[in-house]
Amino acid sequence: MKVLPIELGQLWPSGDPYQMLLSLAYLFVFIMLFMVFNQHFQRLWWTRDVEKALVKLDRYLKRSKEVLHKAVMEQGKPDMDPSRAIEDFLEFFVIEPVDRDPFGVLKRLEHILDVERDRFRSFVAWVAPKADKATAANLEDLLAVTMALNLIYKITRHYLILSKRTKSLLILMQIAYAVPLILRIAEAYYNSLDAFSTGKPIGDSAGPMVAGRFMLGHPSYQIAEDVVASEVPFEGRKLVVIKADGPGGRIGKPGDAVVKLVENYRERVARIIMVDAAAKLEGERTGQVAEGVGAAIGDPGPEKYKIEEVATKYKIPLDAVTIKESIEEAVSTMRKEIVEGVEAAVERVKNIIRTRTKEGDVVILAGIGNTIGVGNG
Repeated sequence: MKVLPIELGQLWPSGDPYQMLLSLAYLFVFIMLFMVFNQHFQRLWWTRDVEKALVKLDRYLKRSKEVLHKAVMEQGKPDMDPSRAIEDFLEFFVIEPVDRDPFGVLKRLEHILDVERDRFRSFVAWVAPKADKATAANLEDLLAVTMALNLIYKITRHYLILSKRTKSLLILMQIAYAVPLILRIAEAYYNSLDAFSTGKPIGDSAGPMVAGRFMLGHPSYQIAEDVVASEVPFEGRKLVVIKADGPGGRIGKPGDAVVKLVENYRERVARIIMVDAAAKLEGERTGQVAEGVGAAIGDPGPEKYKIEEVATKYKIPLDAVTIKESIEEAVSTMRKEIVEGVEAAVERVKNIIRTRTKEGDVVILAGIGNTIGVGNG
């Protein structure tokens, strides 16, 4: 087979070899410029992305301050303008206790959290003196949301400015790649403003709502700080239901409540059932109910430790029922799918009681989560 020679014109449509060489030279120059200035171009793109995110974060923060100020003025009716006091309180911070010597760290952490809660309550009582108990609790949550948005904005801005001053591409790259997740968290907090300012149930209210279903029509009494309990007869068993005191936005101390109940009934307690919202994985259905074992509570540690400790002391099984939702759904107004998940969780709890306990047993049911918009039965 004879190999025919390839004409230069066949490789270049115009047939002009000089035009082809000129184009190759341009391509070579472009490649060299790209290799030399690639990091510079990348820096510009990443800087633009972070700056665009900062504009959005700044808008979220300003809007949250407006909502907070309006809620304080309308619901708290202060005698002075609280704007400056609120602005100063947004810089409030909490220092975690030292954990290099772990002995007693949970008690020290609980003390710090108690002091933090007291500071929030005293501040809200000062800027909103006419607010009732439930409204004041909602204002505390609204203040916490604004503080979270303020912190997210400041940290993002910090790393952008730091990358510019140090000319560090690594710092800029890290914050740029984290921007989608940062915005997702910020949008979740931003979307919660309506619920906290108007007292509507949020996704995290799923646990208290399950407890509230059992408490309907039964009197409640305070069992621990910001926690109420009701004794509910259920098919020959005594069901003691606990939840945070609603309808204000509270979480309470369910660990103290469980400890008091177990110490009161002791060996008669056959089971502790805990219901809480849980973070779903991407692709999972909102409102899906899952069942497991252990203390279903997302606190920093003290309340969970108390429940595990007393359950271990008396050898009481711990059942966990969770209602799955995303972080955005957890802090925004409760969706229909989560309400359906609450109903499914109620049936799941009933089945646990029927199949794993017997008549005459005492069962503790704890609805864990923020009880905003959920009454006590």
